[in-house]
Order: sequence, then structure tokens, then C-alpha cells
Amino acid sequence: MIYLAVIVLLLTGCASSTAMISQSANTSREAAAQARAYLVKANDELAQIEALSAQISAQIPYVSDDVPAIYSTLQYVSIAVVAAVIGALIYTYIPRGR
Repeated sequence: MIYLAVIVLLLTGCASSTAMISQSANTSREAAAQARAYLVKANDELAQIEALSAQISAQIPYVSDDVPAIYSTLQYVSIAVVAAVIGALIYTYIPRGR
């Protein structure tokens, strides 16, 4: 009786090579379909990215690097302050012949 149970278990537990190939083919087909769906979504996203970068490239000629007027004013004030400090140092520390 135990031998019969072991034989039945072995016969029902082993799949044929054809069944294994069929199952493998089905799994491969499902994986390919999922990959294709993912690639379609990725292709749509890439098309959107390309369109956005084309819009940005079209707007680049209209962009300029303008410096606000306050910065140039601060630059001149800084130069004047440095010149005044150097003048004061020269006036203070250089002997005047007395």
C-alpha cells in the first residue's frame, strides 16, 4: 500500500517536459507583455521630456544675464571706500617731512 502511494505521488508530482516548456513559454510571453507595456509608458515619458527640452531650447535666446543696477552701484561704492581707506592710511603713516 505504501509503495502504491509513493508511485502515485511520483507520477502526479512530475510534470512532463512538454508541460514545463509550455509553462516557461507562457511565463516568457507574460513577461514580454509586461515589459512592452512598461516600454510604451517609458517611451511616452521620453517623448514628453524631449518636447519640454525643445521648448526650453527655444526660449534660451530670449534669456539674458542682466545685473541689477544696485550691484553696479555697490561695486562703485566699494571701490570708493577702498580708495578712501588707502588714502587715509597713506596720509596717516607716511612721514610728511616735519
